[in-house]
Amino acid sequence: MKLTILCLLTLMTAAMMSGCQAQSSNESAYLADASATEQLQNDTVNASAPLALSDMLELMAYENAENGFSMAYPADWTAQDAEPNDQGMVAGFLAPGEDMNNPVTYLLVQIEALPSGQSVTLEQYSQAVINYLKDVAPKIKILTEGDISIAGHSGHAIVYNLESDNAAFRVLKAWTLIGDKAYAFTYNAPDDRYEEFAGDISKMIASLKVN
Repeated sequence: MKLTILCLLTLMTAAMMSGCQAQSSNESAYLADASATEQLQNDTVNASAPLALSDMLELMAYENAENGFSMAYPADWTAQDAEPNDQGMVAGFLAPGEDMNNPVTYLLVQIEALPSGQSVTLEQYSQAVINYLKDVAPKIKILTEGDISIAGHSGHAIVYNLESDNAAFRVLKAWTLIGDKAYAFTYNAPDDRYEEFAGDISKMIASLKVN
């Protein structure tokens, strides 16, 4: 199925312009803060933790042959391919009970080709992401930032708060570089429901496999 996410695209655009979600970046205020990294890894997303058999029995398989990757997702979530877009979005996962026409709790997967002929480090990419995010959402408040592991590769993640239309959202963005591509995840949820699905998000990001 093709993901009917013009609404998600609209949310992404609105976030970039005003603040509800966002697509990337600014300064690493907490990069060297070991306690922030530990909190991110343990409380927000533990993408390096192996999945136990009991976890796998609760998960469904999602495979994106066109982009050469697969993931697992909880059986009560909805997974769909993204329609063609210019933001690199390739898949979306909606939390249980979400309105397909107006979702607020979801995980988006984006893939970006790195500049040809250039050696881009994770630190450089992370800095570019954070700078961009703060450019499009100047009022963003980064809560936590740190290095993580995604699919056996070094990654980076931030958690931040944004407000839109008098609603408070918490957003996790995590990314890694594999080969000549960047793989990025954006988890968006109302602030008061963020923790409810944080465990599911950790499992989903941890399950990434790139062909």
